[in-house]
Amino acid sequence: MTVSQPIQPPDKTADAGAPMFCANHPETETYLRCNKCGKPICLKCAVLTEVGYRCKECIREQQNVFYNAMTSDNWIAFAVAAAITLVAWPFVAWLFRITGFFGWIIAALIGSGAGASLAQIIRKSVGRRRGRYIRHFTIAGIVVGLVLSGLVTSMIFASFLSFFSLGGLIFLILASITAFQTLR
Repeated sequence: MTVSQPIQPPDKTADAGAPMFCANHPETETYLRCNKCGKPICLKCAVLTEVGYRCKECIREQQNVFYNAMTSDNWIAFAVAAAITLVAWPFVAWLFRITGFFGWIIAALIGSGAGASLAQIIRKSVGRRRGRYIRHFTIAGIVVGLVLSGLVTSMIFASFLSFFSLGGLIFLILASITAFQTLR
């Protein structure tokens, strides 16, 4: 965690029109400073906020206020996503295999809802805390649960691909994207 430096008043003896160089890109001239820490920044490093331009470090520091998750919450999200995917995927895949063409329509209709439901279950399991990486651990849990589910069903039914269909793929993509976006 970086500690922001207080804004230094401009040097009265220095030429006010003299260009500075970006703190992150020393070869880039700039006339812009972060309005919070006063660091010279170029347009690549500047983020326009409602109160002016700020450096990415100050933006990240301010956003940290909203993230209150503990490290264990990431692993809880991973485990919940993997367990739900492991249990639910064989039923979902079977549904889309027997519905044929209509499976695509069903997948498009319920995929996002399933992802939102998964996100809400994960939110409740971590005590409604928010974390910067919870959504990444959730996607990893979905992938691990999907692979484990495929391995288990391949041992039972002797075919790894027997539970994969286009409808199931559409469902999986929509559910994953919705869960990822909901957990922001």
